[in-house]
Amino acid sequence: MKSSLVITFLIFTFIEMAYAKTPPVKKWRLEEVPSQGNKIIEWKKEPDPQTGHEVWQITDHDSASVAVYFERQAFTSDDRFLVFYSYRTGARQLYRADLTTGEIHQLTKLDRIGTANMHPDGRHCLFQAGVSLLRVDVQTAKIDTVIDGRGLFPSNPWWSASYSSDGSITVVSCRGQESTKMFHVNISTGKIEPIFTWQGRYSHPQVCPGDPNLITFVPGPDTQNDMTLPMEQRARTWIVDARTGEARQFLTCPYGFRATHESWSANGERFFFYKKTVPGWLPVTICSINREGDDWKEYYTHETIRLGHGLSSPDGRWFITDGQDHDHNPLTLIELATGKARILCWPNSSIHRKHAHVHPSFSSSGRFVCYTSDRTGTPQVYVVSIEKEISQ
Repeated sequence: MKSSLVITFLIFTFIEMAYAKTPPVKKWRLEEVPSQGNKIIEWKKEPDPQTGHEVWQITDHDSASVAVYFERQAFTSDDRFLVFYSYRTGARQLYRADLTTGEIHQLTKLDRIGTANMHPDGRHCLFQAGVSLLRVDVQTAKIDTVIDGRGLFPSNPWWSASYSSDGSITVVSCRGQESTKMFHVNISTGKIEPIFTWQGRYSHPQVCPGDPNLITFVPGPDTQNDMTLPMEQRARTWIVDARTGEARQFLTCPYGFRATHESWSANGERFFFYKKTVPGWLPVTICSINREGDDWKEYYTHETIRLGHGLSSPDGRWFITDGQDHDHNPLTLIELATGKARILCWPNSSIHRKHAHVHPSFSSSGRFVCYTSDRTGTPQVYVVSIEKEISQ
């Protein structure tokens, strides 16, 4: 009898650990970081040859190291650590770099590491592993399970790395033969609710930070370049309301243009994107619409640089963008209120090779930008400080 009670207790303890609640959003400071034995320090600090701006090369390994996708967060909230992917063990794993010392520390040793994003608490990095959502404490490297996805979904789940501003809500997509189902997931309570079913495929689901019931997504196939279609068949982005399950066309560019690489502002009030000329690419303009899909604004246009990926700063004042010309691409900081732009440095990534897109993103403080470049022949992770630029 006693042994059965012990077994029951252990089972329920395991279940509680597997569905551990994400701690509430709060400010925090790191204490002593645990040692990993031999220190790994690879960084180099050098001025950009064309602008003179100091660039920190964080990694210098013969295998690829890659920054997280541009619409996500890679820094802890105090700007001490940067989280990135690296293939140095032969498989993609998560690592952190201490931006005060340059020391690199491996965070995961798991199979099938998926997309990752810092949680809004500024301390944990959430990522997909297999069918489940896990998190790692960037300070301690402790990993636990947020949601064990086994048996919860109709097919293998695809966890979005997009979260509500309080970090409680994300979405999961499950693909069938002819349709894709979307689920609303409360990672604090474990509650999972179906939202709707899309006939066909979609990509890039993003939770609106200001209203987690609103989720944007990009339907496939892309029909934007077909100028013979009616406007209602040329949408780049649709939006679905989780309260009603109703989806509607959200972002559609005028004839002669297409939209790409959208991202929500930190407060969820604006939806940024690139308006590209069709055919070709140039001129290209950085634009935004409001949460209702109205109030179209244009901030910055370039006639010769093929702007491609970027997002607005946490305070909404700035926009960081890369370029997508092969081997000759600048990293540009734009003041949204005035449209004034300054080239910080030239990543000069190849663009066409694997993991070679620059994909810049801000730290949560807005003081730093990270990006990827393979200008040395292998993708590496870089950081630039923009404290001087944003304080002027």
